[in-house]
Formats: sequence, C-alpha cells, structure tokens
Amino acid sequence: MPDIKDVAKLANVSIATVSRAFNNKPDVSEKTKKKIFDIAKQIGYEPSIPARTLTKRKTNILGLIVPDISNPYYGEVVRGIEDTCHIYSYNVILCNADNRREKEFQYIDILKNRWVDGIIFHSDYFLKEHFEAFKSKNIPVVLAGRATELDTAYVAIDNFKAAYDAVNYLISLGHERIGIIHGPLDGMKETVDSVARLMGYRKALEEAGLNVYDELHMEADFKAKGAFLAAKKMLEGRIKPTAIFAISDMMAMGAINAIYDSGLRCPEDISVMGFDNIDLCEVTRPALTTIAQPMYEIGAIAARMLIKMIENRETGSIQPKKIILDHKLMIRDSCSRIKN
Repeated sequence: MPDIKDVAKLANVSIATVSRAFNNKPDVSEKTKKKIFDIAKQIGYEPSIPARTLTKRKTNILGLIVPDISNPYYGEVVRGIEDTCHIYSYNVILCNADNRREKEFQYIDILKNRWVDGIIFHSDYFLKEHFEAFKSKNIPVVLAGRATELDTAYVAIDNFKAAYDAVNYLISLGHERIGIIHGPLDGMKETVDSVARLMGYRKALEEAGLNVYDELHMEADFKAKGAFLAAKKMLEGRIKPTAIFAISDMMAMGAINAIYDSGLRCPEDISVMGFDNIDLCEVTRPALTTIAQPMYEIGAIAARMLIKMIENRETGSIQPKKIILDHKLMIRDSCSRIKN
C-alpha cells in the first residue's frame, strides 16, 4: 500500500509538505498542492481520517441512527438527510437499530467515541444521559421526527394533533366504534410518537362523547404482519369496529389484509386510516387514506440544522432550533361514510 513517503518522494517535497497540502495549509502553493494530489491519486494514496482530524478537528462525517430502515418512512427521511449532506460535502454513517433499544444504545456508545462531527437521531430512546454525554464531548445533536424537552435541536410534527385530526375525520364520517393499532406500551419498547398518537386518538373520541373501548385497542410492532395479527384479534372480539386507525401506513396495510382475510371489505365494511403517507399508499387497493408527514423535509431540515451547528461550533454556540412542521390529511379510498 502506498504511503505518505511515496507521495513525498515522487513529488520531490518533504513529508511535512505533503501533510500540510492535504490539510489545506495556506503556506503550500496551489501548484504544489495540485501536483501532490495528482500523484496521490495516481498511486492510490489516501490520507487517514484520524490524521486529518487531529489537525482540522473536523471529518465532514455525520452519524445517523434510525429504528428500522426497512420501513419506507425511514427510507424517505434518510434520503432527505443524505441529499442535503451531499450538497454540503458531508458523508453519513447509517446505523440501523432494528427497533431494539439495546442495539441503539450500543450505536450511541460507538458514535460518541468515533470521528463524527455530529449526530442525527430518529429515535424514541434518546435519553438525557446520552444528550449530556455528547454535549460534554462538544458533539452537536439533532433529533429528527421527535420533539423533546431536552435542550437540543429537533424537527418533527405534532403527533398528538395529527392523530386527533385523523380520528376526527373518521368521526365526521359517522364512525363511533373506532379501533386503534398502536405500538408497544411496555417500558422497554414504548415510543414517544406511539403514545402521542394514542393520546390524540383518545382525546378525539372523548371530546365527541364516544366510548373508548379497551377491546378496540391493539398493540403491534410497527410491521404489517404484526398489525395483521392485531387486526384479526380485534375483528374476532365482542365489539366490532367500523373503522381502524393504525399509527403507521405499514400497520394500516396489515389491517386491510386482515379485513379481507376475515371475509369483509374495506371500506364498505370497515374503514382504515393510516399515518405517514409512504409511496405505497397510492398503489395499494384501496388507496390508503392517511396522515401525511413531510418525511423528506424532516430529514433535509435536520441535516441542515446539524451542519449549521457544526460550522458555527468554532465561532460560538447557536441556540438549538425546535421546529414543528405541518401534517396533512390525505383523503383516498380506504375510508367511507357510515351508511344509515
């Protein structure tokens, strides 16, 4: 493998000059830098990231932790982050936690001790002690898709209000027995977004004077198969729903499959409301009525916020921004009015 000595010898300069060229020092002429870079490229030499970091204290690398990259929602958020980072010449290390808290904590421990300039979390398990650990190392943090009371930047939607609006739309269609398929509620797997959407659902029903049936509350793992099993159980219960609100589109699609598997139809027998507005919503049958999150924008804004924090780190701290974006009800074919 070629090393810095080979570059220096071929360029007829000192090793120190090669090092200073790669660190863009002004005392090395542009002509000499070009000569050194051309030779390095020809022989396949690349300076190590740690070596450059010791001098520049900057790697242009961001860490990104997401719960489940197989979910199309997270894929769209990541696309927004990566597209923005490309514009600003930053690279991204993607860490997929597989919806496992212990795996996410492992990634947090790794990233806080590695050569990253900042970290984006799309996470419900980011705790105060994690924030304090990164703060002590002067590593800026942005939360994507989740609001927090911590003194860190975030960009998200109002999940409570979005769920409240979704259920009120079902109520406006005459539905009174509205079921919900939400995420796990035990301490280790419970997520902030799931709880907020459940609370929005309950608030809408209570304000309308409707019963909140325990039998119509089902828990699933954010995947279509888990929601399919949850919906089947709901449909076999004593109280039958006329509509189901699933807190993610993948869960909503699982619920629709369960409806047809039970010999029923959507929306003629049971309406289904989703949440996210992933691309599959428009091509599934029936096309899914859902709450649209600005997924790409959440990622792009989070990346821009973090890069600005990094670029301003040396000149002075900036106040972390807390941004709430708008959601939108997308009316398609999976919800219908109750027939008298």
